[in-house]
Amino acid sequence: MELSKSYYQHIKYEAVAYPAYNFSWYFNNQPLVLDDKNEKTEKNKYSAVNVKTDAAIYKGYLEFQTDLPSNAGIYTLVIENEYGVANRSLEVAFTPFPSNRPNLPRMPVPSGKPRVQEQTTMTDAEQHQIPMIVALSVLLVLVAVGGALVTLRWCQFRQDYAAEGTRFSTWLWDSLRPGGRRCFDRKRAVVTGRERIPLNMARMVENPNYPVYHQETLKGGKTAVRHIAREKISFIQSLGEGAFGRVFLGTVDYLSPDEPTTLVAVKTLKDAAVEEARVDFEREAELLTNLQHANIVRFYGVSTDGDPLMILFEYMEHGDLNNFLRDRGPDRSVLDPGAKAVAPLTRADLLKISVQVAAGMQYLASQHFVHRDLATRNCLVGDMLVVKIGDFGMSRDVYSTDYYRVGRHTMLPIRWMPPESILYRKFTVESDVWSFGVVLWEIFAFGKQPWYELSNHEVIQQVTSGKLLAKPEGCPEEIYKMMLTCWKMQPQDRCPIKELHSQLENYCNAESEYMPIIE
Repeated sequence: MELSKSYYQHIKYEAVAYPAYNFSWYFNNQPLVLDDKNEKTEKNKYSAVNVKTDAAIYKGYLEFQTDLPSNAGIYTLVIENEYGVANRSLEVAFTPFPSNRPNLPRMPVPSGKPRVQEQTTMTDAEQHQIPMIVALSVLLVLVAVGGALVTLRWCQFRQDYAAEGTRFSTWLWDSLRPGGRRCFDRKRAVVTGRERIPLNMARMVENPNYPVYHQETLKGGKTAVRHIAREKISFIQSLGEGAFGRVFLGTVDYLSPDEPTTLVAVKTLKDAAVEEARVDFEREAELLTNLQHANIVRFYGVSTDGDPLMILFEYMEHGDLNNFLRDRGPDRSVLDPGAKAVAPLTRADLLKISVQVAAGMQYLASQHFVHRDLATRNCLVGDMLVVKIGDFGMSRDVYSTDYYRVGRHTMLPIRWMPPESILYRKFTVESDVWSFGVVLWEIFAFGKQPWYELSNHEVIQQVTSGKLLAKPEGCPEEIYKMMLTCWKMQPQDRCPIKELHSQLENYCNAESEYMPIIE
């Protein structure tokens, strides 16, 4: 047992027991009641989590909801099953509030005779001026208040107009990252040169094969954002940290009626007090609620009853696609000689991955979404080689060498960007097609960095002058031809993502039909 802290102090433990056991907590030899049905419950002060991680290994923690001195004492965990009882204790101390208050100076006691102030009388002319002064003051206040209301109403009208008609729809988690938010200048509050793509939420359709649970449809075609109570969320461990905040592996109780506990990835918002960040948070949640596809990481909902604000996503156990490819590539023994051996990916596996990424991008294009940062680092891998497009906003910290810093905040993935995006910051569905071609190159190069032999400045020169990536070793010629159709200099000449998805599916099916059988 040990004491640690994430958002709250908590006592972590790990136990080995077989068969399954019952566990209970004691505070100073008095049992802690953590049952909601018991009127003496102390669940408002403590939160207990117990997770089975292996056949006989259990992990969990007791979390303190408040850091008060009254919580200090000896905590004991008692574990028992049919073969016996075991216990372990830990003394927890909290820093008490400071009791020493500053000594305020005493006010002197007045002595002697009271001081009598001289009273002055006003003339008749001065008395007649008082109503005029009061009326003029009231008039000035009314004018100031009216001007402020008109200004606020005008600002609100401009925001509503921009949101409904001409707002550029950026990709999922990008709106909360200071370095990648549609080139947003915080000081001047202007959106610099980007193509504006109208997005009508009423046109967004739900995939009937991918249902949304416990969500109500609002007027105008929008889907209500699901709000998840904070007491249902438990943190297990930290997955990483970025400029926006932190990402945790956690659990949610009864996310669906038939599932008592669901593993989730919890993305927190660091600057929740900033009004601009909260507005982007709410807008992002509304957009994500309407994106439902088998190859898009599933969005569960938000938790806004307290700080920090949280967004909950589907947890993908194998992590990002880039590391997944490298761990199963031919250079694995060179990159990490002591790593545990895993089965290498076959050509059929690489094709299956490519088809799924293409399917997700085809769906986004149909919804008028421009990703702007498609790469294997921003795709996640689950069980049975299921691949989904998703990004928790951490990749710009973990894969910092993949980005080219422009100014203080902007970071551009130039190795995945077409010439018009590098030169003019123009992002469209066609620029996403170029990025998809680079993703295909990454997949068949087992996660290598595009243009790995060149610096960022050299990459800019190569791409803008028309140079293209060479065919990866072992890549089929047909797949490389698809890459070349993505890398046309003129955006309108590039192959549509729908056609690329169809070509990949046909090639994958043909490969499976003629694949030799090894007896």
